[in-house]
Amino acid sequence: MGSVKDLTILKLAYENQPGVGRFTFSDRYSVFDWGKMPDHIENKGRALAVMAAFNFEQLKKEGIKTHYRGLVSHNGNLIRFSDLKEGENGSNVMQVDMAVVYRPTPRLLLGDNGQPEAEYDYSFFENKSGALNNYLIPLEIIFRNGLPVGSSVFKRIEEAKKRGPVEGEKILHQIYESLGLKSEPKPGDMLPHPVMNFTTKLEPGDRTLSRFDAQVISGLHPSEFDDIPIAALKVNDIISNQAKRTGFVHYDGKVEMLWKDSEAVICDVVGTFDEDRFGYKGEQVSKEFLRQVYEKNQPEFRKECDLWKKSGEGWQTRCPVKPKSLNPKLIEAVSQMYMAGCNQYVEKKIFDAPDLEKVMGELSPFR
Repeated sequence: MGSVKDLTILKLAYENQPGVGRFTFSDRYSVFDWGKMPDHIENKGRALAVMAAFNFEQLKKEGIKTHYRGLVSHNGNLIRFSDLKEGENGSNVMQVDMAVVYRPTPRLLLGDNGQPEAEYDYSFFENKSGALNNYLIPLEIIFRNGLPVGSSVFKRIEEAKKRGPVEGEKILHQIYESLGLKSEPKPGDMLPHPVMNFTTKLEPGDRTLSRFDAQVISGLHPSEFDDIPIAALKVNDIISNQAKRTGFVHYDGKVEMLWKDSEAVICDVVGTFDEDRFGYKGEQVSKEFLRQVYEKNQPEFRKECDLWKKSGEGWQTRCPVKPKSLNPKLIEAVSQMYMAGCNQYVEKKIFDAPDLEKVMGELSPFR
């Protein structure tokens, strides 16, 4: 299925009939859309599966529909988060309802820099607007509550400053206004209210879209599309409230959705340390930590990824810079971060790991 989750299809999905599948959450990780990185992080997959199950069950309590059916025990039975026993490492397999995936058609063009760039044709979704059922909406819905270190907002601000005093100031004003701010933010600042953005889902790199363009390629009528941001904000509120309750700051995250029987259904996973960025006492507790490690120790890798992912599927084989392995002690500490962070967020000691505060101290030398 992807670089960090494997998908087993138990029953095929059709337009009027959901399928059944199982996610196996691996200990692999990915940064900068690269895919499988050189190292594995022990129990990372189990920590993410447990967090995702906890969040899905919280969403159900609030009346929000999801494709989640349950975790899968070692003997193949479906179980709930409440069935998990402390100290037994949870489960890394989740059963879900499946939907049909329609993909946009790619075509290669020559970019301004002479490198090949892929353009995607969504005419199928436009022509079928309002007529599709039980399908994956080809969007990621991004919500921002704050601006942690590594937020793309800071990159946009720096790029705007290079445009010159007139054009740059105009762009900066637009950025600040879109975030509800009056002046330049600092890393770690929280926003006055959550801000919603849309990106593509089924392209090698996430391409930012206007709300209008997101609606056009969604396959939904405008009135149906209005349900999408409403559902995403409800998800954000539930995760943010649990984060606050357990000592975290919920900076940002993403939601993916199916459209089934005229309703939005939350899919993939939500509110984990890979999908969202959390803070704890001023430090990052999420995959963002690994991104920052590569930014610091192999900056050329990020630069080449940003360039080559525009060239379409298989760009990793063409990229001249490959990721390096990480320090084994760092990998061990990151494993502890995932497990300890999960324990704290779900308020249950699923994993035999130290308290999160101690783990974050062990990560400090690597920051």
